[in-house]
Amino acid sequence: MSIQHALQRPEGMPQGAALRDFLVANYERLRQRLARRLGCQDLAADCLHDTWLRLGELGVAQAVQAPEAYVFRMACNAAVDQLRANRHARQGGEIELDQLIDPAPGPELISESRSRLQAVDRAMQRLPRRHRCVLVALRIDEMTRHEVASRYGLSLRSVDTALQQALSYCAQDSGQPVLAGPSTSRRPLR
Repeated sequence: MSIQHALQRPEGMPQGAALRDFLVANYERLRQRLARRLGCQDLAADCLHDTWLRLGELGVAQAVQAPEAYVFRMACNAAVDQLRANRHARQGGEIELDQLIDPAPGPELISESRSRLQAVDRAMQRLPRRHRCVLVALRIDEMTRHEVASRYGLSLRSVDTALQQALSYCAQDSGQPVLAGPSTSRRPLR
């Protein structure tokens, strides 16, 4: 099965099911690649089985751009999980756990982060123009409060209020916590 074919899924078919189909169609190649990485055929087969099960529970909102990389990364993460669980049972000479751990975010975290970012972006698009401009100037363009006040003809207090309202609205609308901004309570954005 080609990668392009794997990306074409029937309308309404969950992405996890399409990735499961990709894993089944490319099982032998993935198992060999994983076995080379892990140094153990049995562990590779177990990890691919765990990955197949995890894909059934997966709720990926977007189409996966690189299904082979996604599935392989999930299998490597499954190997790390298995090795951690069996750490005390392992004997010397086997795979070192530190060799398998990839510090980069995994596919599940990447997908979740993209969904959160899209939710915040949609919330920002619904902000009134002044609030959006103040938020972008302060948090993205990294301008000072004085620069923003001067640029938009606002007082510092108005800049603070617009920022607080914009942050609160985006947090509430996207379901994300406010991680920075003025902490005083202000009138909510309507």
